[in-house]
Amino acid sequence: TAGVSLFFGPYGICFILFFCIPLVLGIIMSFSKFDGKSMLPSEFVGFDNYVKLFTSEIFKRDFWTSIWNTIRFALIIVPLNILVSLGLAYLISLKPFGYKFFRACIYLPGIFPLTATGLILLKMFAFNSGFINSFFNISVDWFGEVGACWFMIGLFCIWGGIGGNFIILCAGLENVNKSLYEASSIDGCNGFKKFINVTLPSIKPQLFLCIFTTLTGYMNLYGQVYILGTGVANQGEMKTAVYRIQDLLLGNSKGYGYAAAMGIVLGLIIVFIVSIQMIISKEKRGNGKYAKAFLDYKKSK
Repeated sequence: TAGVSLFFGPYGICFILFFCIPLVLGIIMSFSKFDGKSMLPSEFVGFDNYVKLFTSEIFKRDFWTSIWNTIRFALIIVPLNILVSLGLAYLISLKPFGYKFFRACIYLPGIFPLTATGLILLKMFAFNSGFINSFFNISVDWFGEVGACWFMIGLFCIWGGIGGNFIILCAGLENVNKSLYEASSIDGCNGFKKFINVTLPSIKPQLFLCIFTTLTGYMNLYGQVYILGTGVANQGEMKTAVYRIQDLLLGNSKGYGYAAAMGIVLGLIIVFIVSIQMIISKEKRGNGKYAKAFLDYKKSK
């Protein structure tokens, strides 16, 4: 018991210091008028900060635009991230020539610093002097137009974000029961049917883990937008929820209480989305048609 406590002690202390205490302070701040000069709020205002989110035209439009920018981006990029990660993991699981080298190359972008990768993209896709525009003889303002900039942010996120999901899915594919493939082959299944009815049900826990971590990560999107999106003229179309919260905390017109309320509401939205995902994921592992058929066959023997 003492060994377990010693092992988990540092984590527990960090969890309390960097999660529990900031969460409690954030909740208190969301019900208060806070000037940022001390740790204590200067005035208790009740639900005024929350009321502004839903009644004040300026605050409401500002808040829900940033929320919609975040959700819209996540709805597009999360499936793409998972599909690319799963496709690459499946190809590597076939163990082609040099698969260990390619596995390392796929994971490598995830360990590069975010800022360094962003600066490289800014140079490569620069409007006047970028390599891409010059090589293809095009004149696309990748970081000046809203649509093009969001495309680049999505590319940035997929490029740097598939590594972790790729490794998790590779591990899941390695643990698929090979006997299930034999049973499906006996039933005359082709490769696509094996993938749908054997592979996917077998890696369902890993898939839902990847969806969970990727979704929560993109709902807190900030760094990529800050690096690539500051050149867009219409900044309102580029602000994600966390980006807007940072503006309120660090910008010229500070609104600590409103930012805290916005963060709490964003957290509740994320909890709601993740709860739906967890309800869907309660289906037990191995429920594929051929998995059941093989288990029934084993029992009959």
